Amino acid sequence: MKARGIPLILSILLLAEGILFGALKAEAAPASKEVTLTIYARAYTFSQDAPWKLAEAELQKRHPEIHFKFIEEGFGWDDLRTKFLTSSAGRNPPDIMMTDIIWLGEFAENDLLLDVTDRVSKWPEWNDVVDTYREATKWNGKVYGTWLNTDVRVLVYNKDLFKASGLDPNKPPKTWDDLKVMAKKATNPPYYYGFGFPATLEDEGPMKFFANLYSLGGQILNQDNTRAAFNSPEGVAALEALIDLVRIGATPTSIVSGKYGDIDNGVFQGKFAMATMTKAYGLARDLIPGLTPAIYKEKFGVAPVPHAPNGVPSTMAGGYLLTIPMGSKNHDLAWELITIAAGADLQFKYTSARGYVPTFKSLMARGDDYSSVDPYFSIILAQLPYAHFRPSVPKWTEISSEIQKAIQACVLGRMTPKEALDLAAANVNQILSD
Repeated sequence: MKARGIPLILSILLLAEGILFGALKAEAAPASKEVTLTIYARAYTFSQDAPWKLAEAELQKRHPEIHFKFIEEGFGWDDLRTKFLTSSAGRNPPDIMMTDIIWLGEFAENDLLLDVTDRVSKWPEWNDVVDTYREATKWNGKVYGTWLNTDVRVLVYNKDLFKASGLDPNKPPKTWDDLKVMAKKATNPPYYYGFGFPATLEDEGPMKFFANLYSLGGQILNQDNTRAAFNSPEGVAALEALIDLVRIGATPTSIVSGKYGDIDNGVFQGKFAMATMTKAYGLARDLIPGLTPAIYKEKFGVAPVPHAPNGVPSTMAGGYLLTIPMGSKNHDLAWELITIAAGADLQFKYTSARGYVPTFKSLMARGDDYSSVDPYFSIILAQLPYAHFRPSVPKWTEISSEIQKAIQACVLGRMTPKEALDLAAANVNQILSD
């Protein structure tokens, strides 16, 4: 009995040891690491899979050992900058910040962004970024991010309103003189007006003025960005061309109220025959249920921004960088997520969905692919050689505010363009000297 019982007892002991060892091993296994990545971006970037949802899924796939929590916070233009500055001051910034190119100087000068010069040099896709756009990511020679997208402003017009006004929908205006004549003809107040431009106290407000200014060879600031240059004779003529549209009734004084997006939307809603804007197809699709590229082309037209009669073609460009705040605790993972979200694959999906312009050479060569989504993409792309950036100086927000107030004063008839621009220039020079 005892001899037969010994093996049984040993078996029980060995089984118990195995169970205990397995339990201890399971208890000792490291738990999945948890990482929270917070993203501050324009709200509309979260409304489709590209870039964020697809980038987040790819990052999770690459790091199965990490349990990611992604916090997506979407804002309007003004609120995005304000929220970032506030969170940075409170030492609780996001891990990724979608930075308007004109904020770069302000953020970098105040040490709010991480220098990613070394990181981009090791990123295989960096050399595919168009040279001028690579340069635009720098402040004092250091790179602070990479492009999510760029944009250029084009003239968008409502073909139904053209037809109703006796205008040829296939012949948009080419010069300021054409625009003035056609805008007047396409005006039927209070139902619709020939041309809309925002005279709101928003950064988008001066964009049409700037395009006019560059068409005449003018500048916003002098070469070393130390003094105002927009009140030159070219600047006065550029603003006069806009205010003339108000004087003849082709543009209503109501453009001083609301938001700049109201003007853009108005073209697609039959309130304005023409306006200059970016991401036109994306805006139209958001407003018009069931809109297809074919219907969009039938109902609306896109053309270069009209230039001065004796001037050169010009337009304004903008766009956003994806950057890493200095206060983020996850610099490496944030950068990896940025390279996925802003890489060529997702940039194509995002820019084609929203009507934006890519910044990769390889994507600019895919005109046919973009045109299958936006039938006017070739016209948009053709404006890049004539595009200008606003100076990304640290005090741009204050500078822009003075120009916005000048334009609004002229629209309301309180000042002449020369008086308003001279006053704004004096204030800007004071801002730059402080």
